[in-house]
Amino acid sequence: MKIFKFTLIVSILLSGSISCETDTIQISGDLQKMEATKYFDAEVFAEPYLKVYGTWKLFEVSGGFAGNGHDLNFEYLEIKEYGIYGFLSNDTLLEYGKISPAVQTTNDLRLKVDFEADEESDLFFSDSEKYVEFSGSDTLHLNSPCCDRYNYHLKRVK
Repeated sequence: MKIFKFTLIVSILLSGSISCETDTIQISGDLQKMEATKYFDAEVFAEPYLKVYGTWKLFEVSGGFAGNGHDLNFEYLEIKEYGIYGFLSNDTLLEYGKISPAVQTTNDLRLKVDFEADEESDLFFSDSEKYVEFSGSDTLHLNSPCCDRYNYHLKRVK
């Protein structure tokens, strides 16, 4: 009976330690090798928006015609200096290109960005115009400027 209890306790401890491992995020080599000055020679975002840089994990898609969003269609969004982005899923680079501030209207104080796929990249993210909004220091919302389009909600992982 002691052997059974010992085996059970060891099994529980091992399974607990294995399940607590953090996900390893493997950013595509193509995106890592890309020079910061591929699209822009200097910083494109104003100081308050520099926190857009990093690796973001998609956790929800909302909006759309019925308002229900859709299934998660990518895992990570990597945004690098200066205005380089990549959408990743299963360690595969789905699309990459430049992200830049869009032309702002005088009535709108929010940051609007455009995602423009590189001419050598596959096309994945068709709704390329988004407003950037932050919740705290670890949540990024990419919201659509108008009706029946999708909003993407992401958590910072790096």
